[in-house]
Amino acid sequence: MMRLLLCVALVSLPFLGSKIVRAEEASIAPLAEEAGDPILNSYWLRNREGWFWYREPPPPAAKSPLPPAAPKRPAELTDFEAMQKRLDELKRVAVMNPTDTNLLAYMRYQRMVMNKSEVFADRWQRLVWAVPELDYGLTGRPTNSMAIAAFDEQREERQAQAVRALSATHGLIFIFRSDCPYCHRFAPILKRFEQEYGMLVFPVSLDGGGLPEYPNPQADNGIAAR
Repeated sequence: MMRLLLCVALVSLPFLGSKIVRAEEASIAPLAEEAGDPILNSYWLRNREGWFWYREPPPPAAKSPLPPAAPKRPAELTDFEAMQKRLDELKRVAVMNPTDTNLLAYMRYQRMVMNKSEVFADRWQRLVWAVPELDYGLTGRPTNSMAIAAFDEQREERQAQAVRALSATHGLIFIFRSDCPYCHRFAPILKRFEQEYGMLVFPVSLDGGGLPEYPNPQADNGIAAR
């Protein structure tokens, strides 16, 4: 019996001690708040801590990356923009006040700009001669008149071959009215196209009448509304 009482006493002492500590904290916390002491507030109102309590260090402040430096503009761009601005200003002054002095200033400055353009065009042409793959006349539509004619003939022949190949499996439906003036103008063109390329044309009349080139059309069975 004595041992049982001793065990109960030993077990109850830590429990009683924690109650006393909590009661002490509860009694001191209001006093610290009323006193307005930042030291008391910072200590008594915080959780238990000490040198043996592990605490995470505050995260380091994130450093914002420096914006990339803007690339330096070539001096040629600045000079070109200044030249354009100066030419436009001289032109506006000459238009608003067309005196001999203003007109001469604009004309002389414009001549200087045109000289620069001529030098640019000359260097461009010389470079094209030196580097043939840059010549558009060799890779695209030619610039010589005789070469243009030959180029157009070859292109038309390729188109004609494509249409003849297409006419073997496809056809055209020509929907018209016998009293339509536009249909009368278009019918001869379509007839020549049919004869030249062998493309089958299926005429469909909306009013039952025909055209000189297509005197026996089929009546519209609703295909025109599709």
